[in-house]
Amino acid sequence: MAIILDAFHIRHYAPRPYLERSAAEVFLSDRLLASTYAQVAVATDDATQGDDDEGDTERVMGVIMGRVEDELSLPARPLAHAHKLAGLTWLATAGMPQRDTLMQAFGIEHRYAQLHQDVLLGGNAALTDEITLLAVHSACRSRGIGTSLYDGFMEHLRGHGRKDFFLYADSLCSYEFCEQQGLTRAAARELRLDVPGLSERVGVYLYAGEVPPADLNEAEAPIVPVSAGH
Repeated sequence: MAIILDAFHIRHYAPRPYLERSAAEVFLSDRLLASTYAQVAVATDDATQGDDDEGDTERVMGVIMGRVEDELSLPARPLAHAHKLAGLTWLATAGMPQRDTLMQAFGIEHRYAQLHQDVLLGGNAALTDEITLLAVHSACRSRGIGTSLYDGFMEHLRGHGRKDFFLYADSLCSYEFCEQQGLTRAAARELRLDVPGLSERVGVYLYAGEVPPADLNEAEAPIVPVSAGH
């Protein structure tokens, strides 16, 4: 939840402690409902000097979710639906004083739908499989965690014989990561915001890419400990 709050600037849209968690719950539940795949990168800190693991603590460093066409959805869909409905209900009542900024958060989702339509009409990218969420804790960035999670999803896509994928990004996040991975910006639009602490003009993008072939030296690469989101 801390990663979601930080990476997607939810505290700017819902600048009250009693609203921010509900807004994050809605966002996270929506991503879970849209996904068939999830992985979480976890660091284990050994707090003991002995051989047992009782003193070990785990820190979540990053998360990736994705949707692969014709795959089964992630489990616990009823629970995700319930969390989303409860969050939306709370925001619609307690969030009335922040209605303007909250509605602007939904404006980004509207731009995503427009980008999707732009690409479909242009026919310049396949819109089947998707990275629905990729975020790394701010204290853990620039350590290859995002790349490790991304590579894991690419391996998952290869294992299912998939060739293409896409994701949405915007200028408020680390969209440069997409370009570092060789993805193509297939569509772009602009969104105007009136949210304290955020840029007035935000670029909203759809990136498309091809699943890379397996790297023969992949086994020699450093591995970040990852636990399955399933």
